[in-house]
Amino acid sequence: MNNNSLFRRDFSILVLLCCALFIPFLITNTALSAEAEEPVHLKADTFQYFRKTDIYLAAGSVSIRQGVMQVTGDSLSLAGETGEATVFGNVHLFDGENHINAKKIVFNIDTKFGILYEGKLFIKEDNYHIEGEEILKDGIDHYTLINGSFTACDCEEDPVWRFRAAKLDLTLDKYLFATHVLFYVRDVPVLYLPYFVAPVKRERSTGLLIPHVGFSSRDGFKFQQDFFWAISKSQDASFSYEHRGERGDGLGLEYRYVLSKTTRGTLNTTFFRDSENAVDRWDVRYNHEQKFSKRVRGKLDVRFVNENDTFSNLSNQTDDRARQNVESNLFLTYEGESSFAYLLSRYTQDLTSDNNKDTPQRLPEIGASLIEYRMGNGPVYFNFDTSAVNFWSEGGLDLQRVDLYPKLSLPLNLVRGVTLTPWAGLRGTWYDEGALSDQAINREIIPAGLSLSGRLATSWGGITHRIHPEIFYEKITVKGHGAIHQIDDLDSLHDRETITATLGQRFSRKNNEGHQEEKASLRLTGTLHTADIPAEALNSRRFSDLRGELRLKPWSPIRLKVDTFYDPYEERVNSINLDLEFKIQRYLNLTITQRTSRAGTLPKKGDLFNPYYLGDREIVASHINFWSEEVRITTPWGIGFVNKVFYDADQDALVEVDYILEYQAQCWGFGLSYLDFHDREEFSFLITLRGLGAIIPQK
Repeated sequence: MNNNSLFRRDFSILVLLCCALFIPFLITNTALSAEAEEPVHLKADTFQYFRKTDIYLAAGSVSIRQGVMQVTGDSLSLAGETGEATVFGNVHLFDGENHINAKKIVFNIDTKFGILYEGKLFIKEDNYHIEGEEILKDGIDHYTLINGSFTACDCEEDPVWRFRAAKLDLTLDKYLFATHVLFYVRDVPVLYLPYFVAPVKRERSTGLLIPHVGFSSRDGFKFQQDFFWAISKSQDASFSYEHRGERGDGLGLEYRYVLSKTTRGTLNTTFFRDSENAVDRWDVRYNHEQKFSKRVRGKLDVRFVNENDTFSNLSNQTDDRARQNVESNLFLTYEGESSFAYLLSRYTQDLTSDNNKDTPQRLPEIGASLIEYRMGNGPVYFNFDTSAVNFWSEGGLDLQRVDLYPKLSLPLNLVRGVTLTPWAGLRGTWYDEGALSDQAINREIIPAGLSLSGRLATSWGGITHRIHPEIFYEKITVKGHGAIHQIDDLDSLHDRETITATLGQRFSRKNNEGHQEEKASLRLTGTLHTADIPAEALNSRRFSDLRGELRLKPWSPIRLKVDTFYDPYEERVNSINLDLEFKIQRYLNLTITQRTSRAGTLPKKGDLFNPYYLGDREIVASHINFWSEEVRITTPWGIGFVNKVFYDADQDALVEVDYILEYQAQCWGFGLSYLDFHDREEFSFLITLRGLGAIIPQK
């Protein structure tokens, strides 16, 4: 019996029942109460109600929409007495991002559970495609898939890879579990897994991570397995087991926490039983950062290794292998508008010495600075620096040092762009060696000087040329009483009378956006001693080396940086640091680096009074001539190539050569790498599956 008037009477009931039914199928777990506040729209070509059987029917382009959720199908049947509903034909459910497709859905509106036939779930966040002949919804967000499959490839009919299983358990925003799983490449089974777990959630998840595997000619087969523990939203931890062939086995722990926007930290510790050298190796790292207020911050960095040769034996990082010490620091700072204060405790572990007894430790140090403070409305500016430090060592060092340095300056604008600044100060330093000395040692330094700086800008041919010359005259008089223990630059200050000149030039032009873009800069700096040079300066030359700093960016793909010292006495370059980068968008990146310095003495860059000063020299024990090169090529077809070379020109030897070939498709990737170190060779492979991570060789 067709009775449209009766249907209109019960239309609101149908709408509410359909809405209550489809919302639980959403991939995102939007609260029902929140959704219920959204208006509901139901459309269909025809509506029918059969009073005798209490059946509701809707047919022809059925569409139910509420908020971002929409369900469409060819027809709908609802039994009013039992609450059982069925949507037939081309069923689609959308929630704004994720959606479900099925041929038919049968469910109960009271329990909100049911079965999807020939269903397909798409989770947009990770591009997951999950299918099943039958998908049983037997929980609020739990599904059981019969004869199901899982892939992250876009080609659903013939994906590059997929996992298939007779039964899969899926909990939305959590995990996908399966047993007796076959891994398919195209339609060919290539791997059997007795157990398979994949996260299908946006948040971090507890579980085993993808293992690291590799082979080394020195250590043999290498394997590392990590377990990730998502403790809470603000804490997580990783536990690892590492095996390095005959070299030994190790364990690791990394714990991370973010207690608030202003408080975070990381604890990372590893233990390795080095069977080859019969030693247990510990490496402990701890970092904690905290912002107490807008101006007050604290940071704790702890690093300790129980064996000095741990990095050279276990690390594959060039910086770690060359490390000469590790430091632990507690740092508390205050930053004002024109003031700065700090509290520092530093413990240094010397990795080049058999013991650490004679290494000076700063436990603790405090300091404060007042920067460019204008005295009233006058032209005089006041600067003040002070510090107090307690030096201590296990070998018996017990030294306290207090330093005070007030300074006055008077900037005078002579003409437009030219400033003359006379300045003078008084630096007092007091030393107390405790039981090693009967009385304290004091030292007074009277520094004074003049600085003359100018600024000039010209334009020609669309290029803006800025010139910034500066001349510094300084006379430093040191009045010391007694022998001073030499620890840092403050202790090594000496008499000097010098003139330092520096000339900076910058070239810029407007880019396509109308902004000035620097294309080149050049700075030349040198120092002249105008008085006798004391013996403690390690310098018998009146003229310093000439320092040149060059920056070039002729066009966007090329950048060049050069920092070099030229010796006018020997008429040769004593040191050069060069960095050249050539980059064409993301397709080609070439980097060449050179580090060269001659053995002997080289100028120190600046001192405590003038950052441009070059009059003091420091000893360079050995000649250094080191080159490195890196080429990175990325093609639009997903193929990439990386080559790295580290060359010691003094030894005429390649320290390290890396060759890495990569291929990345839409849902999978593959890579090969060959690493040639001076003491071993390593061959590695890389397999990635989108959404599941990677099987990565351990370098």
